[in-house]
Amino acid sequence: MSGTVKATFDKKDFLDDLGSLLAIKSTKDAAAAKEGAPFGPGPLEALEKMLELGKRDGFRTKNLQGYAGFIEYGPEDAEDYIAVLGHVDVVPATGKWAHDPFSGYVENGTLYARGAIDDKGPTMAAYYALKSLRDSGLPIKNRIRLVIGTDEESGCACMVKYNELEPMSLFGFAPDAEFPLIFAEKGRIHIRIDLAAKEEAAPVHLSAFYSGERVNMVPDYAYAVLTGAEAEKWLAAAQNYLKEKQIAFSVETQANGLKLTVKGKSAHGSEPANGVNAAFLLAGALADLPFSHSERAFIAFLAETLSGDFAGKRLGIAFRDDISGELTVNAGLVRYNQAGGGTVSLDIRCPIKAPLDQIAGTLTASVEKLGLSVGELGTEKPLYVDPKHRGVQILKQVYEDHTGEKNVKLLTSGGGTYAQYLDAGVAFGACMPNYPYTGHQVDEHVRVDDLLLAAAIYADAMYELGNLDK
Repeated sequence: MSGTVKATFDKKDFLDDLGSLLAIKSTKDAAAAKEGAPFGPGPLEALEKMLELGKRDGFRTKNLQGYAGFIEYGPEDAEDYIAVLGHVDVVPATGKWAHDPFSGYVENGTLYARGAIDDKGPTMAAYYALKSLRDSGLPIKNRIRLVIGTDEESGCACMVKYNELEPMSLFGFAPDAEFPLIFAEKGRIHIRIDLAAKEEAAPVHLSAFYSGERVNMVPDYAYAVLTGAEAEKWLAAAQNYLKEKQIAFSVETQANGLKLTVKGKSAHGSEPANGVNAAFLLAGALADLPFSHSERAFIAFLAETLSGDFAGKRLGIAFRDDISGELTVNAGLVRYNQAGGGTVSLDIRCPIKAPLDQIAGTLTASVEKLGLSVGELGTEKPLYVDPKHRGVQILKQVYEDHTGEKNVKLLTSGGGTYAQYLDAGVAFGACMPNYPYTGHQVDEHVRVDDLLLAAAIYADAMYELGNLDK
């Protein structure tokens, strides 16, 4: 079905602009951060690329100290604006991809790239929707502001800064999830669990353990370095375990010991059961080795407390509600070295009704009972917008008009989006129903036609929200 705003852009132009954005390796680089580039050069380059497109096409643009920026259309003197919140930072492209993850490879109508669906593709769809609305000449009374963030994958400091510098929107949506619409997003607990190292004699030592690049990703690889008089003997035992379990691994002899690497499967941290956590695979292979007491405690925490328990039952924090389902736990970052000790960082997604402070207290007590300590602990409140809100009903109707579906069921999610930084806002697309969401995975992809449909939906949504009353 068609909507009010007619698409006025060429598919090739869309893919060319999107390809130039996908080519930018916009992962956060804290070590290279500086004034004007608070998250490193890659996220800044991607932000500047979007603002460059906005200037090219005659929109009002603004760079907010490198944290975020916006592209704006509509009456400049309008009191209110509608926020459309996209992000151009991406998680690392770990694992073995079929094609260069920054090439924007298209095959049989499917686009493969890091950021294809999370969130460069949907952000570009929103930008082309804004162009279509402008070209339509249809009147709107609110400004439409496409906000470009650069730190969504690593803490959303960009949106904290945005809200410090800019007034709150009347309503908004984040094109960073799934259709038809997500009106509730789980709260979060981020915790870093520490284990101090101790000098203890043992026939084999865990010199190092490393897994994960972002706390909100399921790690797809992990490695350990073994040292000590019996390292070779116990490495053979670990290899036998991996062979029996049919787990892919490799071994490398290094100057500092014997390195054992295993492969898992990446997935979004909000759905840890959809991946295969490589840290758990490796810990299972090392669980029976005669390490020192502290080294055994570290491996046991992974292999016995966390492995296979995505609901947090062994930690005593399992919780479920009737709105957003079950609490989930992802062990996204695991580090150990013999001199400094170990850390495990958990990304915990909590249902809408979950008592965050109570769960955090129980979690702390469980960790300390195991002889570990809490290094860092933070909570984020959940998002909930009444499904009867006028803005929600507008987006629902626009989606139904374009797809021909009727009485669609609105969704909840374990994922978190920029909508949480709005007084009133939801997540709206761009992944279509019955198509896998591949953000944070190897060979992340999206159908090109789905992005084009999303652009058409967003154009009508911008028009209708552009005339939303207070």
